Amino acid sequence: MRRSRLPLVVLAAVVGLWTRAVPAQKPTDWPLHNYDVKNTRYAPHTEINTSNAKQLAVKWTFDLPAKETIASMTPLVVDGVMYFNVGSTLYAIDAATGARKWTHSVRTPFTGGGRGPAYGDGVIYAFGAGLLYAVDAITGRTVESFGNKGALALAAAALHFRYPGKYAADVDPQTLGYQMTTPPAFHRGTVYIGLPFSENLIRGGLVVAVDAKTGTVKWVFNTVPQGPEDDGWEIAKDTWGYGARLGGGIWTQPAIDPDLGLLYVNVSNPAIDYDGSAREGANLFTNSIVALQLETGKLVWHYQTIHHDIWDYDMAAGPLLFDVTSAVRAVRGVASLGKTCYAYFWDRQSGRPLNPMVETPVPTFSDVPGEKVWPTQPIPYTSRGVPQTPFCAIYPQVDDPELSKLVRPLFHPYLTNEFVITSPSNLGGANWGSPSFSPRTGLVYATGKSDAHALKPKPVGDSLSNRPGPANLSHPDVIARLPTKVTIKMNVGAYEPVSGRLVWHTELPGSTNSGSLATAGDLVVQGVGAEGLFVLDARDGTILFRYQDKSGVRASPLTYMVNGRQFIAAAATNKVVALALP
Repeated sequence: MRRSRLPLVVLAAVVGLWTRAVPAQKPTDWPLHNYDVKNTRYAPHTEINTSNAKQLAVKWTFDLPAKETIASMTPLVVDGVMYFNVGSTLYAIDAATGARKWTHSVRTPFTGGGRGPAYGDGVIYAFGAGLLYAVDAITGRTVESFGNKGALALAAAALHFRYPGKYAADVDPQTLGYQMTTPPAFHRGTVYIGLPFSENLIRGGLVVAVDAKTGTVKWVFNTVPQGPEDDGWEIAKDTWGYGARLGGGIWTQPAIDPDLGLLYVNVSNPAIDYDGSAREGANLFTNSIVALQLETGKLVWHYQTIHHDIWDYDMAAGPLLFDVTSAVRAVRGVASLGKTCYAYFWDRQSGRPLNPMVETPVPTFSDVPGEKVWPTQPIPYTSRGVPQTPFCAIYPQVDDPELSKLVRPLFHPYLTNEFVITSPSNLGGANWGSPSFSPRTGLVYATGKSDAHALKPKPVGDSLSNRPGPANLSHPDVIARLPTKVTIKMNVGAYEPVSGRLVWHTELPGSTNSGSLATAGDLVVQGVGAEGLFVLDARDGTILFRYQDKSGVRASPLTYMVNGRQFIAAAATNKVVALALP
């Protein structure tokens, strides 16, 4: 399900336009959610390394006021100052001590903030559920020239720009299901951001490019083309049925290749999640990686990892750009992770898989009226021609002989009168936490949850729903029928991306959706929710250090340098914790 949109001669011309030097970010900083525009989450720091990581200790904490949380947020650090926001309030604290420097509050309070802000050219771009706002990083004052006196109703502006005859400039996008939780990317005076929430029945996720100084919308790409006015319509138009073209939100920061002049986004699932009867077809460009021209937002290539998704198996984690040299060639690749527990690797210029993705037959029976299950799904293979080893469980382990009869494999359609146990569930695998890549080891580090979820029968008239899908595990009717306690464990796996080989795999206690970070000290750092924060050896997955906090670490961590000293930090529900060596 991939199609290249630009001939090589045009791509070569695009490359020529982007050979200018890109201003280097300071390696000591952490200016974007995923560290850099390539989303590598790799920092070239060596003070904390495999020989001394066990000596890490808490150096400072910053506690938020009661009822304020930053559970999924990754703070930024620029020139020794840390920034994070809780909705309409932006905090600036000393990254070496945790002492507050200033706070900035938008005039009209609002909630949200998602996974955190972005920094670019002296400005912090933070957001809540509906507004993107700009604050001077040094003074903490509003950048009045941006948007409407410092704030931009991004979704409303994007909808009006893309569909001026249909959406007014003052439309309330939240009433249409659009919200902001996805971290922005900043590059050469432009802010790039995607809008998520497929489950809110949005008419396609919007990728938006905004002038960083004025807030003027430059271009908008709709991940689910709605009509001929949308780029990609000719490719996608016949991949949907008679119903509304819904879903396709974007949960993670776009990745940027300045040399190729391309921007990459992961597109999530179609909607309605578990009932695809009204959307017969593959449902492009949902569950796809999409490459766009950085300057125009025009579609260059796409690759769909799940056709006609009826499991809510978002392609959420990534994309990540990596550069490696194999035994025969240099590879410029892009990696993404799925809830399927598979890691996907492509050539980031052409969109060709680095290794085969084999269209594999899957079960197709469904008792949902009108449902036509897609007969195959692409399974990644390695360079040796064997199926890739997934980084988390794709088949639940059940010891009880009777319960084992209820186990169903990956891509088994949910039926309306069937109690089954399946893994991964719609909450398993890789979620919004991005992978990381170390140029030292040449490995991509994948994070995902192994879970075994019970799915209950949902006959017509059921008080929960008359559609198939995962049960509400807190509902009394479900608890009475739940055969075993759900067990969830975190998994960190290291892939050699050119071969697709899983080099090592480490299972950790706990559960979260966060991503990892890698460092030049050959470390991988991973939050695991209530079980805290783990530091692993990037070469073999050995556990070197564990930090536990009753608040839990559910956010992706960061690392930075201040005054020659390296810190590792993470949000822990209602506070920020920073660790360093003695």
